[in-house]
Amino acid sequence: MIEIVPAILVKTPEELKQKLKEVEPYVNRVQIDIMDGKFVPNKTIQPEEIKSFKTNLIKEAHLMVEDNEKYVNDFLKMGFDMIIIHIESCKNVEKIIKKVKGQGKKVALAINPPTPLSAIKKYLDDLDMVLIMTVNPGFSGQGFIPEVSFKIKELRQMKKDLDIEVDGGIKIENAKIVVEAGANILVSASGIYNFENKKEIIEKFKQLTT
Repeated sequence: MIEIVPAILVKTPEELKQKLKEVEPYVNRVQIDIMDGKFVPNKTIQPEEIKSFKTNLIKEAHLMVEDNEKYVNDFLKMGFDMIIIHIESCKNVEKIIKKVKGQGKKVALAINPPTPLSAIKKYLDDLDMVLIMTVNPGFSGQGFIPEVSFKIKELRQMKKDLDIEVDGGIKIENAKIVVEAGANILVSASGIYNFENKKEIIEKFKQLTT
């Protein structure tokens, strides 16, 4: 079963509320992109601005940050269901996995296009999901890097029952590539939000990948 997840990359609570409203009736989960301007050259909405964020959808926090422990604590307090940390910036991976799991939430590791799977291999049995970036993180609307599909295929062979999420430049024209490689959760920002009819484009994604 393939799942489509809108990624929300915003700077204000008003934008967050609007973008959530546009997709809420058509999906089961949503991903909030959190950037600190340090790990990536962009800064998005910060935890203290999301306190009034309410939805019945499954909530993922994709943390593209340097101070992982602080941000993880913030999003656990807000009741987020999935916490995604980057292997490239996290210095205490085992500690964070244990903390998130200890609070009954799910945890994922994200890896950037240049990062080899060997960097996360020892953690695979403790993860609920791996997020494979198909662009270098920081900005929405970047071009999909097709070579990353080989990494998706390799990870699927390593771990048959793992949720594999892909994020970055995912659009109608390349969705099938990542699904055939082994991804089962597709994250898209501009591939959804650049279209006026969100319901229609989400349905097209689903039809392409079933």
